[in-house]
Amino acid sequence: MGGLILAAAAAFLFDQKLAVLFGTPWAHQFWRPLAREVTNIGLSEHYFIIAIGSWIICAFIAPRIERLKKYSAKIDYLRRWGLNLLVALLVSGALTHIIKFCVGRQRPHKSPTGDPFVFDHFTTHWHWHSFSSGHSQVMFTAAVLFTLAFPKGKWLWLTIAVLACATRIMIQDHFLSDTIFGACVGYMGSLLALKWMRKSKNAIV
Repeated sequence: MGGLILAAAAAFLFDQKLAVLFGTPWAHQFWRPLAREVTNIGLSEHYFIIAIGSWIICAFIAPRIERLKKYSAKIDYLRRWGLNLLVALLVSGALTHIIKFCVGRQRPHKSPTGDPFVFDHFTTHWHWHSFSSGHSQVMFTAAVLFTLAFPKGKWLWLTIAVLACATRIMIQDHFLSDTIFGACVGYMGSLLALKWMRKSKNAIV
C-alpha cells in the first residue's frame, strides 16, 4: 500500500516534469548515452543466468569435486540461494507483466508532452507497458537476494538498484512512479517467493 501511495504521489507531482526534462536536447546529449549503457544492468537475463548457473553448478558439479567436499555447507547454501533467486524472479516478473498488461500505460517517450495519464488497457504492445518498470522489479528482486547472501554489501546492492531505476527515467522508458512501483513489486514478490520456499527443503531464510 505504501508503494502505491508513493507511486501515486510521484505520478501527480513529478512524472510529467521529469519526462519533459529528460526529453530536452540537453538531456539527450549529456545523460542519455551513459544512462542507456547503465540501464542494461537491469536486464532480467543476467540474473536468470546467475540463478540457474548457481543452482546447476552447486547441485550437480561442485559436489562431485573432491577438493570442494569441505565446503559442502556453503555449496549447498549457494544451491538453495540460486533456486530462491530463480523463483523470486519468476514470481515478481509474473506480477509485473500482469500489471503492465492490465494497466496499459503509455511510455513517456511516446507522448509529446510527457503526459503520465494516457492508457490503453489490456494491450500487448510494449509502448503501453510503462507501468510498472520491469527493470526496477528485477533490480530490487536481485537486491533482496544478494543482500541475503552477502549482507555486508546491502547498501551497495540498494545503491545499484536505485541507480538502475534512475536510468529508466533518464532514457524516457518509464516515469518515476513506474520505477517506484516496480521496485515495490520486486521487493514484495521476493518476500512472497521466499515465503513459499520456506515450505520446501530449499529455503534460505
